[in-house]
Amino acid sequence: MRKPYTKKRPPLDPCPLEEVLSLVGGKWKARILYALGQGPASFSRLKASLGRVSREVLSTQLRALMSDGLITAAPDDGGTGTLYLITTDGAALVALLVPVAAWGEQRLERRCPPR
Repeated sequence: MRKPYTKKRPPLDPCPLEEVLSLVGGKWKARILYALGQGPASFSRLKASLGRVSREVLSTQLRALMSDGLITAAPDDGGTGTLYLITTDGAALVALLVPVAAWGEQRLERRCPPR
């Protein structure tokens, strides 16, 4: 997997599509963003909603999404844990992912009809 672009590692030939794909690439980032688009969530709630993601992978993906400015973390009301929240940029990206997911669902239905 290619490392995401950073200020120290800018793209050689900037491409807006590659920028978006670098932000949501991989198995979990888009799912995490979509889940947080539904509302703030704790680590354990996110892990439970995503299913088979390991704690290490989820933690890594959350850090990457925070580094990219798509989510943020804040103490929860009880002060015992952390809540992850989507940022304005993250919410705008989720709004774009919803129709992409609908297209993917239609394609899967055509390619893999129910038995």
